[in-house]
Amino acid sequence: MKFTRLFMRQFRNIESQTVDLNSGLNVFRGQNGQGKTNLVEALYLLTHGKSFRTNRWQDFINKNHSKGFYIGAKNSQNNLENTIEINSLNGKRRLLVNSKPSSSPRLRQKFPSLLFSPESLLIVKDSAQKRRDLIDDLCLSIFPSFAQIMSDFKKALKQKNGLLKKVRDGQIDEIQGKKINKNLTTILFEKGALLTHLRLQAIEEIEPLLLDEFLKIMDEHYGNISIRYFMSGQRTKVRTVDEISNAMYKRWSELGEREWASGVCLVGPHKHDIQFDFNGQEARFFCSQGQQRAIILAFKMAQTRIHYRAHREFPILLLDDVLSELDREKQMRFVNYLLSTEAQIFLTTTDATSIPQVASQSVFDVKEGVFAESDRLLTGGLSV
Repeated sequence: MKFTRLFMRQFRNIESQTVDLNSGLNVFRGQNGQGKTNLVEALYLLTHGKSFRTNRWQDFINKNHSKGFYIGAKNSQNNLENTIEINSLNGKRRLLVNSKPSSSPRLRQKFPSLLFSPESLLIVKDSAQKRRDLIDDLCLSIFPSFAQIMSDFKKALKQKNGLLKKVRDGQIDEIQGKKINKNLTTILFEKGALLTHLRLQAIEEIEPLLLDEFLKIMDEHYGNISIRYFMSGQRTKVRTVDEISNAMYKRWSELGEREWASGVCLVGPHKHDIQFDFNGQEARFFCSQGQQRAIILAFKMAQTRIHYRAHREFPILLLDDVLSELDREKQMRFVNYLLSTEAQIFLTTTDATSIPQVASQSVFDVKEGVFAESDRLLTGGLSV
């Protein structure tokens, strides 16, 4: 899968740009604040249906235009060309694939991408939601049914939260609300147990690859890296769908009254957490910042391998200023590894000297939202 052309109109600091893309390495170089990350964000939006920077769609609109923005791309996949579009007009957004409405989970599954950014490298010690998103993105790479299960679970969760709030605020009678809540909880836990089961399977699949990828970055000997899954603050030992469902019902029996008081659902996979352990110790507290970053890089590198194994194609790789988080030696090892995958790579940087020169490569100079393809070769990089 490759992106061949990107269109951006009235998006962030970009007035109007069409960028023809290389099937291999695309390097976007320039000083901070010029628009490099905006291009990566546009590609992320087109492959995820959401941003990694903000939840506010009005933030995407160019300050000189109040009506909306447009981004689109041409994509070549299995000898077929696709057109992906996202536009916003008067506060309404539309996600289209070949002129037909699509959704965020469908985009993520049909046009997979992996993001490497300074923010994503903080996942080990960031919020539980970020770690859940990391595992869910992996699940979308592996399991065809996961997108629909996730969509069904989110719908049930939204309905239950809406009901709990209305009962708490006196808009629905409590007796009637409890009857409806029982049915909604049944659906929620059914979908939630399936979702959790697939998360656990995905962790089992990626865990053996983590150390191998970690060593490629660090080039040193380390003991072990493991991933632990927590339900209700306790490491889960359950594995089957029925066991997971029973554990949820047991926890619900303990927290049911608190749900009515808070007006929020307190039990389910939206409350679970994932923990990375390094040599038997929690990485969040016992690893250096460099080691924590390397763990997440290793996870995404392992995910790249798993995705290829499942689909016989690589996801596109989005590297936004991630090299600045690594020392020079690790930069070169990391980039050389990525180039060996034959994936399409989009890399932003203020300093391109550590990037190897390869035959399939395009370099763009970025200044004030303008992307100009350069005829100057990267200098200082190692050839591969």
